[in-house]
Amino acid sequence: MNKKIENVDEIFAWKDQYSVGVEAIDADHIRLFTIVRRLLKNLLLNDYEKNKRTCIEVVKYLKQYTVEHFAREEAFQLKICYGGYSNHKRIHDNMREITIPALEKQMEETDYSEESVEHFAGACAGWLTAHVMLEDQAMVGKVKSQWAADLDTDAITLLQAKAEEFMNNVFQIEIEAENLNYDGYDIGESLYYYTIFRGEENNVHRVATVINRGLLCHTIGKLMGKEVRTLDEIAMSIISELTKSFTENFIKEYTNESIKLIGDGTVDRSRFETDFKTSHPDISMLWNSPYGRIAFSVKTKKTKLA
Repeated sequence: MNKKIENVDEIFAWKDQYSVGVEAIDADHIRLFTIVRRLLKNLLLNDYEKNKRTCIEVVKYLKQYTVEHFAREEAFQLKICYGGYSNHKRIHDNMREITIPALEKQMEETDYSEESVEHFAGACAGWLTAHVMLEDQAMVGKVKSQWAADLDTDAITLLQAKAEEFMNNVFQIEIEAENLNYDGYDIGESLYYYTIFRGEENNVHRVATVINRGLLCHTIGKLMGKEVRTLDEIAMSIISELTKSFTENFIKEYTNESIKLIGDGTVDRSRFETDFKTSHPDISMLWNSPYGRIAFSVKTKKTKLA
């Protein structure tokens, strides 16, 4: 997250348009806005002890929030027969069971390092903007859910396992799932690489892979048998081939189709962010490792045969 973010009070202020019309749910959301604003404003002060105390308090609050508030929301969705209930509940479960524990563990293991605290704050801000301001509005018909593809939970678990197996083989390090509904928030200095595949019936699958620079340097260093600090042309060629191999294997598992690579290349953070917002992926996952994070997202466009 960019510590120089300005106008925190304005950007992360509660507005009446975010109301879902249920007093208890709106009260929970208002409290969450207050908590996240406090976290972000404290981060700007660059006070280690204050940031540490705030993060511990926020984690404690979120553990309670993700039990009590999520239960209220899910009960409301069932009451109104909300069609996106299963998808929404899957996002809730991911936040409660995977993301919050993973972020807390990362901060504790690094003694609340500046990087881990910034990432935690960024993840919280991402949740507020992507979920409360958007997904929660979908359940009362104000907007359309970004997660249009209603994937089966068992299918997602299988895809997660396959992706982790391949990444463990490639990077030869221990990775840990951090967010199985990654919403594109900043994860630090990274490479953004797109691969595009054409499948059966002319379907086009676009995969965005995001890899932290530290993880890239570590991986290339192991392959070349020396310390790597910069990513030269040779290193980028290796990264390109590894990424294409990884995404090709994943797409085959994801679609069970015969596929063909039709395009690939790097983009900058701004382009990735714009693409993510304008064409939200069908599936998006984020992992953490001792050397950095890796994320990927898939968007499938079904095209008609001529």
